Amino acid sequence: MNSRHMVWWPAYTLLAASAVAAEPTAKTKPPSPAEMRRLDAKLAAVSESFLRDTTTLIASYENAGQFDRAKLILEVLQKLDPKNEAIQAKLKSLNERIMESTLQDLDLDADAQWTAIGRVVKGRPIRIEASGEYKVTATVETGPAGMPSANPVTDLVAGVPLGALMGVILPAPDSAAVDQRPAANQQPRPFAVGVAYDRPADRDGILYLKVNVPPGAKCTGGLKARVSGADKSG
Repeated sequence: MNSRHMVWWPAYTLLAASAVAAEPTAKTKPPSPAEMRRLDAKLAAVSESFLRDTTTLIASYENAGQFDRAKLILEVLQKLDPKNEAIQAKLKSLNERIMESTLQDLDLDADAQWTAIGRVVKGRPIRIEASGEYKVTATVETGPAGMPSANPVTDLVAGVPLGALMGVILPAPDSAAVDQRPAANQQPRPFAVGVAYDRPADRDGILYLKVNVPPGAKCTGGLKARVSGADKSG
């Protein structure tokens, strides 16, 4: 076995050895040296075949653009061998490819309600960089209680700076389309995005973006966002 295969060896040895250990032992006497050599040779062959097939499967998923599936296999292998540097490096590389494949440069309407960006996956990073300037004009009446914040679909969201870009992740709708406004009764808590945001998604769903302004406010100006980790084709 060459050096490339050696870095993977502990994971496959553990997997194959667990399978052998699970088989009931028919003999009461220890196996002979010849029998042990036969078993060791079988273990090496199984491990080599498993390595070859798994490496081919990962490469096939990558070539097909199915990076999340390739990542899933690697995460299983990492659980078997957490200290394997080759697996860690490959996972890091796959994460970057996922970010690159989902990169979107967007011109957002600062005056719009929630805008659907794309599908996100729990645990996958969401990266957002925002820029631009816009003017917020509020002509609504208020009182001692301040601006309403009960309905995050239309109201000012408490805990997020006034005028700041914010996001929310909603469950994917039953239909294939993602460009629909989220319903108030299923709205999770929005989070501040601001100029830059880089965190893993806390749930599967659709990412939406919106500027945090009170109801009736008008926004004029430009807002650009570079988003990675949200798959529009999803």
